[in-house]
Amino acid sequence: MRAKPQSPLPRDTVPAWSPPTTTTGPILEKDAAGGDFRANLVNSLQLMPLKTFPAAIRGVIQSELNYSVILQWVVTMDPEPVLSWTFNGVPCGMGEKLFIRRLSWEQLGTYMCIATNSKKQLVSEPVTISLPEPIAQPTEAEPMEPDPTLSLSGGSAIGLLVAGILGAGTLIAGVCFTIIQTFDPLGCCE
Repeated sequence: MRAKPQSPLPRDTVPAWSPPTTTTGPILEKDAAGGDFRANLVNSLQLMPLKTFPAAIRGVIQSELNYSVILQWVVTMDPEPVLSWTFNGVPCGMGEKLFIRRLSWEQLGTYMCIATNSKKQLVSEPVTISLPEPIAQPTEAEPMEPDPTLSLSGGSAIGLLVAGILGAGTLIAGVCFTIIQTFDPLGCCE
């Protein structure tokens, strides 16, 4: 006799977002292919987007403590669904919007919305609220060592000093010559 394949989900714990199923005794209803109805539904579950403030980036909202966060269900369903919210898998609210006023440490975690009407049940993508990443502190500057290729000593320092003195003397002589040429009242230099 062959053993029946076991479902990847435990039978006694039903997640908060699990759809209602009909049971006949302890065994769940089978789908057309003979597989476990609930396991196949979870594998094919399509997650619906939420509108968030501040905006979620890749399912994460980063907010400072004491600020407000708003999560909103935006998918239209007919008939109108009953909307319930979970926080880390525990029910935490009802309605189209979930307002988190003055965010505290206890409210950091993952939120989801479950929309249920008489035809179907939809689940939102999980949104995790966390604190912003800390900004890295600047590192202390290390003292700079002088570049050995730019240091002057000995003959090169003396040569540079002599060249500077000669250049300054030439500049002064040129300026004096120009002044004398401009103000030669007697024309003695002609």
